[in-house]
Amino acid sequence: MKSSKLLKYSYSKVFAPATVSNVGPGFDTFGFALDKLGDIIEARVNVGNGITISGITGDNGMLSRNIKKNTASVAALSLLKAINADFGLDIIINKNMPFSSGIGSSAASAVGAAIAVNSLLRKKLSDEEVLLHALEGEKIASAGDIHADNVAPAYYGGFTIVRSLSPVDIIRLPFPKAITCVIIYPHISITTKESRKVLPIQVPIGTAVKQSANAGALIAGILTGNNKLISRSMIDSIAEPHRIQLIPHYNELRTFMLEQGALNFNISGSGPTVFSLFEDMQKAKQVKSEIINQLKALKIEADVYLSKINQQGPLQLGLD
Repeated sequence: MKSSKLLKYSYSKVFAPATVSNVGPGFDTFGFALDKLGDIIEARVNVGNGITISGITGDNGMLSRNIKKNTASVAALSLLKAINADFGLDIIINKNMPFSSGIGSSAASAVGAAIAVNSLLRKKLSDEEVLLHALEGEKIASAGDIHADNVAPAYYGGFTIVRSLSPVDIIRLPFPKAITCVIIYPHISITTKESRKVLPIQVPIGTAVKQSANAGALIAGILTGNNKLISRSMIDSIAEPHRIQLIPHYNELRTFMLEQGALNFNISGSGPTVFSLFEDMQKAKQVKSEIINQLKALKIEADVYLSKINQQGPLQLGLD
């Protein structure tokens, strides 16, 4: 290990989860973490003073190894700059989920890298500071926009509300444990940049009132465990009406999922992934084969995942 008073460890390995963001009326503010899906980031101290991406797996050669264009390395660089680091890092990125998918792939890499670097330090930065460095990485994938509805749940786990980023103010809600998420990932790519282009610049006041009412009701439903309230509040009146044009057969899928007993049906993040919440895992498992058959009938190539809400967030997999 390179000699440095800043360092306690020379190697860190971190898992950061995939996430669902926007969540109905919570545009750029609501998100929750998923189980099992996610990225694994490894950071090892090297003899230099910069960062190198020494390996990327699971990306089919699509991710940049340019340290200024990769969300993981940008997040790590931001943190190193903040502490005036006198050491360098080799980073390995293990992608275990699709990117440009709407389930927070770029956020998971950025969060995993920021946490991995912070865990090496003798004097660690606060959660709020580390989250802001992760956001610097996420910004690369978001056309320069700063929104934390993926980064926050990837960092804290559970269901999160981003009230403010200046200062950082993230609220974590206790989510009903039985509720299960069904994620459908169509095999098409939609970047955050192009999905934001279709959004309106201005929103009518009536639409804003409706969105605000549903957001408040959704929070109330989550806090009280009222599934019926959750169901009727998961309505996005701002982004979804414009983004469904980017997702083939969206309305047919929505109708089908509601017929199968879903609490509701929404776009995850900027798409193309869509998701539904079911009251429990048993019900979700019962309808999975029906969902797969419906996707075939609509000639949609897609992956279907079932996931509980990940309450713990990132995991430290290795440290030495």
